Amino acid sequence: MSAERPAAPSGISAAGFGWPLIFALIAIAAVLIGWTGYISSDDAAYYNAAARWLSNPPYAGDDHWSTRFPVVLSFAAMLAIFGKGFVAFGVTALLWYAALVALVGSFAARLAGRDAGWIATILVVTLPVINGNASTVGCDLAEALFLMAGAWGLTARDGEAISDGRALIAGICFGLAILCRETALLALAGIGPLFLIGRPVSRRALILAGVGATVVLLGEMAFQGAMTGDPLRRYVLAFNHDDKIDRAANLEGNLLVHPAIDPLLVLLINNDFALLFWLAAAAVAIRRPSRAELNRLAVPLAMGLAVFVLVGALTTKLVLNPRYFTMTALAAVLLVSPWLASLAPRWRALLLTGTVGLNLLMLSAQDAHPRWPAEALVLAAEAHRAEPVLTDHETRHRADQPLNFAGLANARAGTPMPGRLFLASKEDAVSGQILATYPAPPTVLGRFIEALGLANWLPEPIARRLLHPGPTMLLHRVGA
Repeated sequence: MSAERPAAPSGISAAGFGWPLIFALIAIAAVLIGWTGYISSDDAAYYNAAARWLSNPPYAGDDHWSTRFPVVLSFAAMLAIFGKGFVAFGVTALLWYAALVALVGSFAARLAGRDAGWIATILVVTLPVINGNASTVGCDLAEALFLMAGAWGLTARDGEAISDGRALIAGICFGLAILCRETALLALAGIGPLFLIGRPVSRRALILAGVGATVVLLGEMAFQGAMTGDPLRRYVLAFNHDDKIDRAANLEGNLLVHPAIDPLLVLLINNDFALLFWLAAAAVAIRRPSRAELNRLAVPLAMGLAVFVLVGALTTKLVLNPRYFTMTALAAVLLVSPWLASLAPRWRALLLTGTVGLNLLMLSAQDAHPRWPAEALVLAAEAHRAEPVLTDHETRHRADQPLNFAGLANARAGTPMPGRLFLASKEDAVSGQILATYPAPPTVLGRFIEALGLANWLPEPIARRLLHPGPTMLLHRVGA
């Protein structure tokens, strides 16, 4: 390994163009381009749990979503401040997003200097696997935040000792990460080998971190025991919530060839990561981090590697969803940012611009309306408040919260009935008069292509993905 090297002179710095301004502009663009908001999935479950905490606290939870207390309680706090509506959803998601971006940037700056820190914030704020959760309430960013906070607590610079208090706090963060989602245990498995070899983190510090995590978990178990009589309730709910793994999810955005290499292909060829892991490979091959640098990165790298290996191995419990590799991606950011910071200004600007540009391009190709039928139902119900609008049970269920927030009570699940309004997709159209058509909105990139007049030049599969990512919904007046 090469010896320590000073970073190259800064080309983009606070004294030059201004890292804060550059970051702010890119962050705003990333949030606007990637904004999705409410998707009537896990976020609906978190809302129901948070609302229970406000209406009838304390609430032990009835499913594995409602026992993820750091997410649920933060959401409840935002509902208490902003009221029950989509503002609280957006603020909750943005706060976890901003906290994670700031933490990773600070972590990188502490390890490799100010420029590396700003580069890390820019990479994280635009990375699709992170940004995809910036507007939707979920557990991914909260889990990653606490894992990274714990890793920071166990990371020491040259000659620095990790105090007992700091190790305990790191462990508390790990415990909170587990309360966000049990997959945090996959990352924490990476600490095992570090404990066995006893370096670069002392066994004493790791034991104290274990104590801190145990205190959090025992506290949660005591709460569950007092509330329900079963101290292991959250784990029973978590490991029995889904008896069937949807293998179709493996194909979402992934190129799969063989189980032995599929996890690696997910990292290298997936829109959620863009060029990140190619850059990480280049950073290792070209810069060749020194032993001292790798020692400083030992904890996040070990955690990221453990996630990669275990998610790929646990094929009976998990699918190859990119979000499960979030910790691996953050470890890669900590490898890439010092390398980019050490490059000559021209090369740094070129690589950073290309990487950020591709990240934003991948964000612009995402479907911002994954539950379009439910959104169309709200539009139809609002346009015809005086009479019931019928639709299928799934669409009505997905539209539950938007209808409640809009004060609409005329949307109902049912079958087509003569003379009644019925909303269905174009593919499932029923006989009768079509009163309204609700085509799914194009992606951000699709709108741009349409504005340039290039839509007709796209191949049909690409046009469908970018211009018509969801079904076209039709509102019928059902015939006799």
